[in-house]
Amino acid sequence: MEDNKVNNIKKFMNFEFSSEEEKETFKTSDTYAEYKEIIELFDNVKAVHYNESEVLQKLDTARLTKPIENEKKVIPLYKKRLPLSVAASLLLFVSVYLFNIDNNLEHYTLAGESVEILLPDASKVWLNAKSEVAYNKDWETSREIDLKGEGYFEVAKGKTFKVKTSQGTVTVLGTKFNVKQRHDFFEVHCYEGRVSVLYNGKGTILKANDFFNSKTLKKSILKGKGITIKPYWVENMSVFENTPIDQVLADISLQYDVVFIKNNNLNKDLKYTGSYHYDDTEEMVLNVFCESLGLAYVKKGKNIYLNKK
Repeated sequence: MEDNKVNNIKKFMNFEFSSEEEKETFKTSDTYAEYKEIIELFDNVKAVHYNESEVLQKLDTARLTKPIENEKKVIPLYKKRLPLSVAASLLLFVSVYLFNIDNNLEHYTLAGESVEILLPDASKVWLNAKSEVAYNKDWETSREIDLKGEGYFEVAKGKTFKVKTSQGTVTVLGTKFNVKQRHDFFEVHCYEGRVSVLYNGKGTILKANDFFNSKTLKKSILKGKGITIKPYWVENMSVFENTPIDQVLADISLQYDVVFIKNNNLNKDLKYTGSYHYDDTEEMVLNVFCESLGLAYVKKGKNIYLNKK
């Protein structure tokens, strides 16, 4: 019985069913239901080569046991769609086995995910949704990381540590800071120590509670409620204070994998003050947001259409 279950899973993942009817029959079985979310991640991915026995063993282990503290270097902080134990196994498998290329190690997150990565020198990186980092396995020679998206860094003291993005570079020795690079937007927030920011060939030094924003092209100082010990997103929440509506919509899009389409008659200068936790349902977040600004929304698939009430 158990051998038959394993064989059917192997057939599905290797596209070996003799007919569509046999494949559809398998989809109605208890075995498919038990592994459904995991199997579907590999459906139609013919280019990926993997050890079948090893993958199946990982899936069973992830399903039956909880992750052991400090055993893995990649620690999922949050994932909406899979159980955390399964997410831990899959994320480690994808990050290490599929993206261990050209002597680089790469990690990435999807919409609604965040992970904590422990680097070889005990520095830590928290990676926000839809983000990725890459660094050389020869870490002792060069402490450099390439970042796309958003990451919060707690850097152990040592040689120069660099975070490079397409928009700018951050250089430190030992400190805590957040870097966000989305499209042409670039922002650095220093939480502890000092960081050097290079943007468009111009250098800026940030101290604790300073931040640099590519839209204003200047250093600013946080005061009052703006001062925190780390970014809110590391604690699985987003907080906004008089924030432009486009920035709020971009944040919600990252966490819930949706696309906002605004009616042309909407006020472009709308700003929002509020917060939401990543455990909140999409409907709850949208209802609170729209009610606060006097908006209405209609959802069709992944698209959310915004209009005045």
